[in-house]
Amino acid sequence: MKLQNLDMYKDNYSDEMIFNNLIKSSDKDLLEYTINVTSDFLNGVILTDEFKLNAKKNLKNYDENEVGELATYMGITPFVQSTISNTQNWQEKATAFLESYIGYIVGTIDKKEFLDNLSEMKSLLNMSDKFYDGLITYFKYEKDFIIENILSRLQF
Repeated sequence: MKLQNLDMYKDNYSDEMIFNNLIKSSDKDLLEYTINVTSDFLNGVILTDEFKLNAKKNLKNYDENEVGELATYMGITPFVQSTISNTQNWQEKATAFLESYIGYIVGTIDKKEFLDNLSEMKSLLNMSDKFYDGLITYFKYEKDFIIENILSRLQF
């Protein structure tokens, strides 16, 4: 699936805005963004050996849908940050979303909490279920590329 194909998943004005911003990048750029940010975060935080092992194990064991959810989470994060930037204490909320992302990968939060945060992000953006599902589908077809490249960039 190509980024341009998300056009058929748009269901409201918010979807249209997100789509129009996403297609300013190429498929490769969006995938590279997700891979780079994820590996940079994992390399940039101090992790115990146990968390490092968990991160690698979890990344290797995620199924297509879980990779789709993970990449969607990271892919929409800039839009969420922009949306909440006018609210009080937005930096704390943005940081909490990123901590949840890393926590899910290293195993300090469970899948339900991660998906609850993803659902909250979707709601903040007023993203339709149809477009949300389209994003997950888009990323899940790139599972092997995403995971192999994240793992190859980890410095542990």
